[in-house]
Amino acid sequence: MDQTQKIIWTNDFKIGIDDVDLQHEYFVFLINRLIDELKISDDTAYKHRFLEELCLYAAFHFTSEENLMMKTGFPGLKAHKLLHRYLLSNLNDRINYYRLSRESEKEIIRFLIDWFTRHTLEEDRLFGQFMCETSNPKR
Repeated sequence: MDQTQKIIWTNDFKIGIDDVDLQHEYFVFLINRLIDELKISDDTAYKHRFLEELCLYAAFHFTSEENLMMKTGFPGLKAHKLLHRYLLSNLNDRINYYRLSRESEKEIIRFLIDWFTRHTLEEDRLFGQFMCETSNPKR
């Protein structure tokens, strides 16, 4: 696998909701660990399982985030849920394609980095702003 730039966690990724920020930081950790694991491991089964772990964590995070949105009455919940479903479907498709046809590891990493940065800085930030403007508790 070619050298791939890792995500550097900065406060720019924080949206102001402690639970969500913590989960986002862990997701960055998983993406960066995946970059390392794909470089050093020759075990195809292990690589597939690690991708599955990352996908399951994303599903957990999305459910957790959506539950918080529901609890706080976030008006963009329906659209955000659809976006989450699209992202998970896309990730699952890419993982399956990788398993069957050896989609490049670099493409999967590029997708994850792009997805995380765009989704967090654009879509999730709207939820953070809503929470701040409505003075909802952070948890």
